[in-house]
Amino acid sequence: MKIGIVVAMSSERVHLDPYASVQTTERHGPWRVDCLTIAGKHVAAVTSGIGMANAAAGTEFLIQTERPDLIMNFGCAGAHRRDLLPGDVVIASEVINHSLMQIFPDGTERYTGYATESNGEHQHGFELESDPKLVELAQTAATANPPQPWPPSLFWPASIPYRLPEVHVGPVVSADTWTQAHFRLDILHERHGSLCEEMEAAAIGRIAGLHGIPFLAIKDISNNEYLRESDLASFSDFPIAEVGKRAATLLAQTIALV
Repeated sequence: MKIGIVVAMSSERVHLDPYASVQTTERHGPWRVDCLTIAGKHVAAVTSGIGMANAAAGTEFLIQTERPDLIMNFGCAGAHRRDLLPGDVVIASEVINHSLMQIFPDGTERYTGYATESNGEHQHGFELESDPKLVELAQTAATANPPQPWPPSLFWPASIPYRLPEVHVGPVVSADTWTQAHFRLDILHERHGSLCEEMEAAAIGRIAGLHGIPFLAIKDISNNEYLRESDLASFSDFPIAEVGKRAATLLAQTIALV
């Protein structure tokens, strides 16, 4: 079995290294490809760069060059619920591009979802479901191996008592957007039931789905704007050494069960 991974940032990708017994790196144009052996399985990981276009292009490159049997994505995300805290892990039951919408003259919005052409007709689907078998395996792995604690001194919300990370299963939304306004976070959560937002998973899931390849995304929470406003001017408070670490760990543990 060959497993493909698409990850946005090199600072996230390095968290796979402790689980790789063999690793070689190749460069193909803009793409860095790390060929790894994890739990005895061949893994090809593409570092795509941040954003939906980069993620979609990197996924298509991975499919055309590596022919993976399944595709996985991991990385950091921002919470869409007030009870999700740094270090919590989200197994995506589905991935949603929340920017696919119509905005009417009065400013109201209607979410449309991806459009697929069939027999000359555009048909809209609202979400891209993760492969249920992969979700189940990730849940099994998470039960056996709880996430490692988040450093309590690292940007933990001052108003919240410290606790150990928790694992959740639910929708993950994606777009080239970082949402900080609480009312917008509430709209997204109410519309999609989303647990968190990031900038790649729905694009990766879309391309994997077009090719009929099973897909799973695993995210860990880096920030909760309800509880602590992130510094978007300079990212001085972005916990770079921790983001993606717990998602990468659970991904590697899931690979061992595939």
